Amino acid sequence: MYPACTSLLNFDAASITQHSVINAMMAFLLNDRRVVAAVLAIFLIALTAASARAQGDSFDTAISPLLTKYCHACHGAQKQEALIRYDKLTGFQAGDRDLWTMVHEKISSGEMPPSKKPQPSDAEKATILRWIEKQQRALGTGGTRRLNRREVSAALRDLTGLTVDFSLGLPGDGKVAGFDTGADGLQDAADSIEQWMRVSRRAVAGIRFLEPARGTVFTANLSESKDPRKVLDDWKKQGANSKAHGIGRAGVGLLLEPRAVGDRDALSFHLPVPADGQGVVRLKVVASVIKPFEGIPSPRLWVEVGGRDIDYPEVSAAHDQPQEFVYQVHLGDLAIGSRGVNVSLANRVEVPYAIEGFENEERSRPTDPPIEGGTGLFRPAFDRTVLPPEKQPAPYIVLHSIEVEIDFAAAWPPAAWKTDIAVSDSEASAEKLLTLWIDRAWRRPTTKAEREPFVKFYRELRTQEFSFDDALRAAFQSVLMSGPFRYLSSATDASPSTRQYMLASRLSFMLIGAPPDAELLALAAAGKLREPAVLDAQVDRLLADPRSKAFIEPFVMQWLELDQPITIVSAHINKQDFRFARHLKASMREETIAYIARIIADNRPASELVDSNWTMMNDILAIHYGYPALDGGMLRKVELRKDDPRGGGILGHAGIQSMLTWMGDNWVIYRGAWTLRHVLNHPPPPPPLEVPELNPSEGGNKGKPFRELLKQHQEDVNCAVCHRHMDPVGFAFQNFDISGRWRDVEHESYYRAELDGKIAWKGVGNTRPVDAAGNLPRGEQFTTWSQFKQIVARDYQSDIVRGLLKNLHIYGTGLKPDVDDMQEITAIMKATQDKQYPMRDMIKAFVRSKSFLDQ
Repeated sequence: MYPACTSLLNFDAASITQHSVINAMMAFLLNDRRVVAAVLAIFLIALTAASARAQGDSFDTAISPLLTKYCHACHGAQKQEALIRYDKLTGFQAGDRDLWTMVHEKISSGEMPPSKKPQPSDAEKATILRWIEKQQRALGTGGTRRLNRREVSAALRDLTGLTVDFSLGLPGDGKVAGFDTGADGLQDAADSIEQWMRVSRRAVAGIRFLEPARGTVFTANLSESKDPRKVLDDWKKQGANSKAHGIGRAGVGLLLEPRAVGDRDALSFHLPVPADGQGVVRLKVVASVIKPFEGIPSPRLWVEVGGRDIDYPEVSAAHDQPQEFVYQVHLGDLAIGSRGVNVSLANRVEVPYAIEGFENEERSRPTDPPIEGGTGLFRPAFDRTVLPPEKQPAPYIVLHSIEVEIDFAAAWPPAAWKTDIAVSDSEASAEKLLTLWIDRAWRRPTTKAEREPFVKFYRELRTQEFSFDDALRAAFQSVLMSGPFRYLSSATDASPSTRQYMLASRLSFMLIGAPPDAELLALAAAGKLREPAVLDAQVDRLLADPRSKAFIEPFVMQWLELDQPITIVSAHINKQDFRFARHLKASMREETIAYIARIIADNRPASELVDSNWTMMNDILAIHYGYPALDGGMLRKVELRKDDPRGGGILGHAGIQSMLTWMGDNWVIYRGAWTLRHVLNHPPPPPPLEVPELNPSEGGNKGKPFRELLKQHQEDVNCAVCHRHMDPVGFAFQNFDISGRWRDVEHESYYRAELDGKIAWKGVGNTRPVDAAGNLPRGEQFTTWSQFKQIVARDYQSDIVRGLLKNLHIYGTGLKPDVDDMQEITAIMKATQDKQYPMRDMIKAFVRSKSFLDQ
């Protein structure tokens, strides 16, 4: 046996932490995978033995009899409600940590055993709770986790100075409770190392030191040309192939004609690429807009590179202050044709509008029925052959300049860093550059001993006639494959300094989704980052930073599962609503993200997650909700009409209700289950495998009210466990149609047709008033949407906050909260209860907690 493996056998199992095992694995990885397997096997055997010794007879004599007496009837050999079984438990094993935490939470809250079942005495409850706490603390907590693909991409951008989305080339991340930050979900698959190597190679290949710029640059100064169209034709001399589109204006630029989504016409060109199809494409576009009439919306510049939609920025700048858009994408993530990589720029109008003095360009047949809740408009009709662009009721994008560099490489270190390193072909210069790279990659100052293997690697490559740039790139890549880059440091590290830098990284990756900036690193170096006042100030600073979008968006998206498809429907497939579906769907999803971001930014109470008098709205959402026109796609705070039956709060957002649909209609079960799981912190158990699918539009089910349909599930003993809670909650949302718009009546059935992703949907037969009556998990009854919201805001605020903090714990630490963590969550709630749980204050309290600082 290897000496290192033998030494592990002499460790007390309780001292073997996840961090030490990972370090052992990393140390042996380059030698023999069998050693890694041996280390893991020894660890697991030792841990199991230690667990059995620690529990002794206490589980068999004190805990198991209580489980048998109070739990086995519902969770034993004969019956397993919620698919949970306790009669197979033999003690507190590492894999059962979450189960025991749930037991602790249910017993301490009095939720279990159910009120109609025999109840344990206070002494028996105390025995179980104390035992769980003791065993969980003895087991300890996890200490480190790997960066997920979002974080790796951000770290590579920070290191290289490139803006490439490196995550596209990385394997997907496993999830824990829906979050991609969970330590248990971030395990490397067998083929992931190869993908890591490929992406790290891309990263270092995109930088240069002494080498001159190697890329081919295509430049078109359109606003300075007498014939802008001819400037693009000149690219053919460099091997490009362009399709001229647009109207040239001498001294102005190239005017892109506006088109609705779905129309053709775009400025496109094919550019030659390196033979290996690798390298970075850098695209820079400078543009402004011409809008001759008031009320014309700002258009969007659709940017497509290599078959991928890169961006849809709104262009609103005047000609004398044009906007600049810069993109970097890797050729390896694009479709490359025989003529090279295609770049396409198009002017798209994504909102319907009308201009006084011009008729509406109607796109439907006169015999078509009116759109139920649709936009009602398309765009003004006019003759393009008669009116020049400056007099048309349409927005023109003016392209001032276009610059494309194929095989772009950024000079390193970036000039913005203002380093004092004089780059020269010398070992001293190389060592300084390596020190800078390693310190930034490992997110802390490194020692000479830690850097020496990489410096040695560089020296060896130079003896093999590698150039200065190639040798450094190879050494840089080896740093990217190291553990300290790919993994966050442990909060349990013996070094106080390391713990400071760990906290800087954890705080930064949580709140801005990227490595710590100079201010965080300076506070870590000074040893001040764990001070409560300093932590509070940093939370305020980072949440006020535009980069905090990298926290709000992924957290909200994963907490509420907003990545589900959103349904936009019309009464007829040929109606114009579909022209605006991309912008509307994106805005419906962004409304919820922006709403929660505003609550956090303004430190508003958590109750406003459910009820308020405002929302975030833009041009297309104003149309969708029937509000006065708003200018531009930027979401802004809008006070709701007093007669708006939806009211404020995320549960009434069209994006949420439209994603919780199925088979062309509302889906009571799904809406109820989602609300219980993601908002009310009362997650329903998973359905039994033998439950048949309930299709409301199939056979005898067609036309039946949902309440009647669901009786067949609730009358089945296997189904009732879940449906007695989900269905009554789901009925609260019956006033929202399949596109999340308000309705007061529903039809007996609905006609649904689909063509090329467009869905036609309209009611058929008699109408009936919407049935929105139901009840909540603790029995509170409601008959309307308004009553439902009032009860939730009044009686379930603590449930909502507890669930939110549990999700924040998983996102911020990578671990599900255990018993001690739940106690800290309770303490945070008590400290903020009098102020109605202000959102930013709760985030600050969580960051100050031992759960965040020491796990």
